[in-house]
Amino acid sequence: MRLESIVLLFRLFWTFILRQVLGRGLLASRAMRIAGAFIVLLGFAGFNVLSYTVMRQYLGGTDLFEPVLAIANVSVGFWVLIAYTLIRVLFLKADELLKLSFHLPATNKERTLAFALFEASVVAVMTVFVFGAFSISTVLLEGPDFITKIAVSIWLPVATVYLLLSLAYYLLERSLLIMRLARLRGLLVPIVLAIGLSVLFPYTNEQTAVIAESFVEGRDYSSPLLVYSTLEKNFGLWLAVVSFAAASMAVIAGIVAAAPGAYVPLRRFIILLPSEIATWRLGACTLVLFRSFETLVSVIFVLAFSLFAWLQHIVIPPYVLALITFQGVYAYVNSEPLRRMSVLHVSAWRNYASILGSQIILWVTVAIPVTAASLAQGIELSACLPVAGFCLSNILISTLIGIAFPPEKGNPFTVLVGAVLAIIVILTITLGLNVFNLEPAISAVVYSVLNILVVTYSILGMQRMERIRRHEVAS
Repeated sequence: MRLESIVLLFRLFWTFILRQVLGRGLLASRAMRIAGAFIVLLGFAGFNVLSYTVMRQYLGGTDLFEPVLAIANVSVGFWVLIAYTLIRVLFLKADELLKLSFHLPATNKERTLAFALFEASVVAVMTVFVFGAFSISTVLLEGPDFITKIAVSIWLPVATVYLLLSLAYYLLERSLLIMRLARLRGLLVPIVLAIGLSVLFPYTNEQTAVIAESFVEGRDYSSPLLVYSTLEKNFGLWLAVVSFAAASMAVIAGIVAAAPGAYVPLRRFIILLPSEIATWRLGACTLVLFRSFETLVSVIFVLAFSLFAWLQHIVIPPYVLALITFQGVYAYVNSEPLRRMSVLHVSAWRNYASILGSQIILWVTVAIPVTAASLAQGIELSACLPVAGFCLSNILISTLIGIAFPPEKGNPFTVLVGAVLAIIVILTITLGLNVFNLEPAISAVVYSVLNILVVTYSILGMQRMERIRRHEVAS
């Protein structure tokens, strides 16, 4: 295995992604790139200020930071698995990106490891955004002495858990290859990850309660999950770092050994619904959506969570249905072959209505059994109705993200950038409405106007992209 080939492929992936992210949709404009970078930095700064304010209010001047760090430590596995699931699902969509490397003289194992290194660098960036605010706030409140505690309680466990998850993934991929099921890993891997989340969630809650009881009763709490903080406390930081380095080297060696030596393309769709409905524009868009593997994965996640909530007696409104609405980010790009067909060449607003209608059909299809299960659990219908409004608004926003930041050529990062910018803008608007403490009716009017703007901008965006495709205007 040649290290220079891995590094070269790693650089190729980053170059391709940056050019795809910065050269498509809204980000093709220099002004929008600067504005987007400013919004992200401003959002991260605001997240830090909010974290510092909340922690100072509730934890400042107390001795609660030690049990809070212990809780954060035992929760690392669950949160890293959530981030890993998100990244893995997105990267399964980015299977086409891996095909770029076939033009270079590299083995399948070198290609796989370069992709794993690239994926790890993305996870590292996301981890900084997720845990950075908590870490910075803790150090500001408790002083530089807590830098070491945060390192052994959060950052080292995060890296180890991520490496272990990567090893488990490659072992699973190799198993699927042996069983001749590798083409279905786009479906099977998310199912396994969902099972892992359903197992870790109650365990994390249980350990959190045990830590709280131990602190109240003055007892010491010990767990294998606290291995680095225990080593640092009893023997010093050097032994924790040496143990981390040794564990990392062992797991990386396992990843190198487990990485498959052959590449198997993913299956992209599953046959559902009769093809005859494709004679209608709405039917064709519905077929594209229902037969997509991404749709199947999100439906499985929703049904798995509903079953888990039923078994665990978790009684909450079915907001998990919002997962279905994120299919909107791929709706516009996935419908491109249909829009290129001459018999389906129609105006942008009719295409938009078809794309939107197919998503509403999918959402209603899944919402009926899930909502029925929620009602059977004792949730009032009045508590379920806001979920419908929330999900419809989310469908509009997701579709806009897919138009303004099109995830072309298996590029998941354009979607990530668009989603981050949208979340920051939505949170800012929501916080602003809460600060002014407006009446619910006025807030509803504001959100309705914003949704109308989203629809208008989506249609205008589709019109412009269609004109660019027909070479009527410059891109």
